[in-house]
Amino acid sequence: MVQKQYRFAPKSIFTFVFLCFVAIVVIISTSSLVQVEESLDPIEVSDEIKKHDRKVVIFPSNFQSANNKLADFLTEAFGQRLNKGDIVYKNRDTYELPQTVYTWNTIDLFQSIGEKDNLKCEKIPLNFEISKIYNKNADLYKILRDFKNENSFYYKEVSVFFPDLGKQLRERTIEKHWFQLIGSSVWLEQYGVHLMISRVIYTKTGNKVQPVISLSYVQAFDRNWTELKNVTLVVPDSGKAKFKTVSYPSFIPIPVYHNVNQQRGKFYGVEDPRIMLVKNKEGYEEPLIVYNSFNRSPPNANYLEEIKNLVKLDTYRSIFMAWIWRTQLGKSNVGLLLPDLATTDDHKYVKVKELSLPNKKRPKTEKNWTPFVIYEDQKKQGYDSHLYFIYLFQDLSILKCSLWDAGNCIWEYRMNNKKTKISELRGGTELMNVNQLLDKYNFSGLETVKDQFKGKEVWISFARAALSKCGCGLKMYRPNFTVLVKQRGRFQLSFVSSYMDFGVPILPWAKGKGLCNGKNLLIPNGISNWVLAKDEGGGFQDYMTLSLSRSDSTVDIIHMKGILKSILSEYLLQTNRDVLNNNAIHCALLESESYCKSYAENYRAHLKRWQN
Repeated sequence: MVQKQYRFAPKSIFTFVFLCFVAIVVIISTSSLVQVEESLDPIEVSDEIKKHDRKVVIFPSNFQSANNKLADFLTEAFGQRLNKGDIVYKNRDTYELPQTVYTWNTIDLFQSIGEKDNLKCEKIPLNFEISKIYNKNADLYKILRDFKNENSFYYKEVSVFFPDLGKQLRERTIEKHWFQLIGSSVWLEQYGVHLMISRVIYTKTGNKVQPVISLSYVQAFDRNWTELKNVTLVVPDSGKAKFKTVSYPSFIPIPVYHNVNQQRGKFYGVEDPRIMLVKNKEGYEEPLIVYNSFNRSPPNANYLEEIKNLVKLDTYRSIFMAWIWRTQLGKSNVGLLLPDLATTDDHKYVKVKELSLPNKKRPKTEKNWTPFVIYEDQKKQGYDSHLYFIYLFQDLSILKCSLWDAGNCIWEYRMNNKKTKISELRGGTELMNVNQLLDKYNFSGLETVKDQFKGKEVWISFARAALSKCGCGLKMYRPNFTVLVKQRGRFQLSFVSSYMDFGVPILPWAKGKGLCNGKNLLIPNGISNWVLAKDEGGGFQDYMTLSLSRSDSTVDIIHMKGILKSILSEYLLQTNRDVLNNNAIHCALLESESYCKSYAENYRAHLKRWQN
């Protein structure tokens, strides 16, 4: 066998050497453009971002790669271009306690004591400390201008509902037609950021009760609640790839049914999104939102029969779940399309699932389901297989819905089987599990606290009471603190508070109007985080951040401390009785009505003094 010999001409050799040189220069120069973790103090990341609108890429803290390889992984795995000044790092930020001033606050709790028809309203004080309110509304001009310039498939789809956006931007009339509200957030420990979802609604008339469409806007904030204006997270991928990237801030494409030709009496888009963390089968925590939206489907009828008569195809407001780090092709699962009207849709939307009641009936409107997870199930299985919901507070009814499989929800618990209309006490925030919170820490002396929870599982939340014409305006909403307990296989709503306002200044429903003209609203949207920390005395203190919305116009947060310490009192947890009545709710609503009347009287007295 004769071995072939290859000879290179001098010109070829020169070309080869030159190309190698160019490649080396490109690699070196590209590497120098990117800052990696070693060059960054984690506290300084936010300061850098405040000064420059540069791109920040955050890998999870447990990412299996050397720090100096992160930029290479980003370009090789995702083909993402990095520019001078971009920051790439593996998270090492831990949660930072709010640096704020607290003041004392007390609310009254009621428990379900006495017989069903013998109401006894005994007050139990709940003491804790609160901060001032902090507003987190975005610059609507900027985010809508960026959305328009992006010209994505999603913008093209929804912009038919607001064709005058360009004109509104030029004439600076955005605030007459657009509102951002209902912010709900979670703390992503692996990334050191707060992830918040909110609604951006559009109304042609300027009336907030007549919106045309609601868009879902996601923002990321650092641990000091400074917004990250251009951040990319490297997140686990449920598909074939192990990781993917998501970038914020952005309007996320949640698939919803809508029809631009049928707008009268309709309100399209995502309403009341609540974000929470669930543990998936791969062992990762991922954000999930629960919301309600129009859905177009036939009510309890055969599809082939229904397509014969279009009139029977109606819209329903249904509860959905959405995995915002997962995708689906098209949106066939949010509204039936007739074969002759169907179109091929290969766009990637956020993955969603409609939730339905056990009887398969689809009520005209479903809203305000209160989500929670059962921590004991998570510990046994290693992940969250189901999501639970308080369907009704009055005559306590709880649903169990599969997180990962199809099928209807089932009843996990019902105080009774009678048909109950929805009371004034309704869903607000998700339920936070006290047992899960305590298991994260091993402070000295905490074992005695954990002993109080043996044999029971406890959740807290901020519901809201919706009172109509109670003395101030058409409607008044305020948070109501609740405690849910599960023991011996039975759930009980053990405690419900009266109205609480945290001393937050309420905004008028409409500019130039009084506080009792129209609606008077303070709505709790989500518990952003709840942590424990050692105090100076060697014990512990708990800190919570709550998201609120005022008059359907704001995205606000408020910090609290001492909630857990207060509910650990002997009054609250040393009860082994099964509660089978609604007395706590009735007492709380009576006290809330009294709050509304006193609020109106004080407001009128203030106006009178001001006029004089």
